[in-house]
Amino acid sequence: MRIKVSFFTVIVVILAFFSHGLVPLTHVFAIMALHETGHLVVAALFHYPIRQLTVYPFGLAVTLEHFGDRDVGEEIAVLAAGPLMHLLIPALYALLKQWGWVSPVMTAWLMQINASVLWFNLLPLYPLDGGRIVASLLHCFLPYGKAERTSRFLSIGLIPVVFITLMHASVMTLAVFLFLLVSNILSLRQLHWQRLNFYCYRLRHPPHKPVKIHHGQDLYRQRCNVFVTRGGFELEGQWLRRHCPSSSARPPRSPGPMI
Repeated sequence: MRIKVSFFTVIVVILAFFSHGLVPLTHVFAIMALHETGHLVVAALFHYPIRQLTVYPFGLAVTLEHFGDRDVGEEIAVLAAGPLMHLLIPALYALLKQWGWVSPVMTAWLMQINASVLWFNLLPLYPLDGGRIVASLLHCFLPYGKAERTSRFLSIGLIPVVFITLMHASVMTLAVFLFLLVSNILSLRQLHWQRLNFYCYRLRHPPHKPVKIHHGQDLYRQRCNVFVTRGGFELEGQWLRRHCPSSSARPPRSPGPMI
């Protein structure tokens, strides 16, 4: 696993040091790092290859390989582990306050930050944890491409609604929601290659799942697919060998989703 420190992190730490904001920044970083640690621990339990850990000024980001290709239940467990950590953080800071390591005023401010991060992450907007969980749930009953497109279009439709109804209008919140909108649009543009990467992964790792017989032209992630054809039936492996790129024309390797 590689560890990468963002250049922006170094700049923010230097500015925080000279503006006497290093202590609050450290606490906010700790809260966000605990969130990401939840993802990291559960991903390791399910043996997801962890390609990179990136250090940002306000937390960590884990880059996983094959996230989105494997079992939906495991994926939801990894995604839910981050928000669940925020339920433990108040107990941790209650102890720190009791021991005199953190002031009551600082604790109250940090608990507001903690609650805000929790609820923001649970919004059904991609690529937030809530949006990814929605996408994973859609894979339980929709074929791969349709599940991905539905989750992104749902997210794009909800972004202005959430911004108008729940958020205080400011330059910062506008920038965040513009970032979310751009992320969804870029994800839709990359869906073709993402799906080909999924097909290649499935061909190398045949699933042990209930059989689904259908007339579709795409795979259901949570099923072993059998396709109805004019000549009878076609097994998933045969279908994948026809649809996966040849070794000389493989789709570009995905950097892996960052969660």
